Amino acid sequence: MSSNTDVFQFLYLVKRVMAKSIKQLFNRRSFLGLAGLSTSSFVMPTFLNGNKGDISLRVAQEPTPDYQTLREGEAYFDTNKIVISAYKSMRFYKKKELSYHYDQIRVYRMECPDFKFGTDYSEYFRTLDHKKATLIFQGKMEPSLDNKFRYEDNDIKLGTVYCYWIGSALGVPEGPLPVKARDPEIWWPYETVQKRVSELHKNYPALVQVNQIGVTTNKRPLVSLKVGQGKRCIALVGAVHAGEAGPEIILYVLENLLKNHPDLLKKVSVVAIPSANPDMRERQVKGIPWYLRRNANLVDINRNFPANWGDVETTYGYSTDDPQSNTYRGAFAESENETVAIIQFMKSHKPEVIFSYHCLASIAGQTLAASKDGLQSKSFVDRSNAVANTLWQGMANRDAAQEKVYYLCTAGSMPTWSYKELNTPAFDIEAPFEAVDLAQCKTDQTDRALLKKYQEMHLRGITAVLKSIAF
Repeated sequence: MSSNTDVFQFLYLVKRVMAKSIKQLFNRRSFLGLAGLSTSSFVMPTFLNGNKGDISLRVAQEPTPDYQTLREGEAYFDTNKIVISAYKSMRFYKKKELSYHYDQIRVYRMECPDFKFGTDYSEYFRTLDHKKATLIFQGKMEPSLDNKFRYEDNDIKLGTVYCYWIGSALGVPEGPLPVKARDPEIWWPYETVQKRVSELHKNYPALVQVNQIGVTTNKRPLVSLKVGQGKRCIALVGAVHAGEAGPEIILYVLENLLKNHPDLLKKVSVVAIPSANPDMRERQVKGIPWYLRRNANLVDINRNFPANWGDVETTYGYSTDDPQSNTYRGAFAESENETVAIIQFMKSHKPEVIFSYHCLASIAGQTLAASKDGLQSKSFVDRSNAVANTLWQGMANRDAAQEKVYYLCTAGSMPTWSYKELNTPAFDIEAPFEAVDLAQCKTDQTDRALLKKYQEMHLRGITAVLKSIAF
């Protein structure tokens, strides 16, 4: 034999041959004396169950003819660590004679600096090979319920995309398992959003009302706020698309309005749904590296509103009647819990204007998109442009006279529904005007300084709009 690995593979083949022979012996009633022995007892327990040393390390890195021993692997980000887990394959579960496979567990990790958010999706990871990754753990690991192995990687860097594999002592490891370590100060977890909403109500009980307006596809509470005492109001909606903007801007605006403009809020109000798609937003927060858009039913909420819903749209190279499409409109108009809740909320409050936060990676800029159907009414266009100019002037980013509203929102979108049902201006807030800022958020490279810049910008803009309807 040319190496220790060859020795081990030879012994492994011997074991398989002997196991087959022993099974034949067990099937003959004349060999009752062997009934208490397992097949693993017959082949070199030092190699298979004891301290394997260098041979174990080398063989662990080589695939064997074995059936894959782990399944249903997962990797997710949790505050300051990445959790990797997998279950025993059912062919091995509760079979003591095969337990030697799990004497040692291996975990591999690879950084993926070339992954580009908004450009790459799951296909990026499929050709990656664990043999080119770093072995970050090899050793004994006790499974929960004798079935699930779990490893925590605390040696990570925020903002980094990783790929993991988890394997047993023998066999091909489970993976690739991609995940991104997202900064929780930039991408707020669901529990953070809920906590900050509760704190607003607790700190300003006379000015803040909090209500549950429905449940998501996965039965999470959909929470809304009314901030202020005035009858006239504007509406803010966040994270209709999971990978875009929302609670990080909206709640910052509300917190600072309450702190700095309580008198204004006695005259007017802001009604808000900070996160309209929290099921998939949470998946994005917990590390899905690629851009997520649809809800948990794989429906684009912003194509599900009952407004020209039957018209098939083909933006971004997708067709809204295709269930595989990233802009799939759903089985029927208003089919989604989230859509129903938003519609009922807007009808009950009748806001002067609706701002829905889009763009990417917690950043929405100054570009405003409205319903293309709105162009049918000059008075509607005039009202929409007036609101847009007030917002731009408040943001003070550049001269509003240089800008324009893009009337392009499609069938099934919230702006189109708002125009047709409420006759209310509604805008999808999209890209930043500044190319360098757009390039940063477009690739999921938003940092805390960039988020703060746009939080402040939207605070100024929303304050200006509120002042315009207060007098």
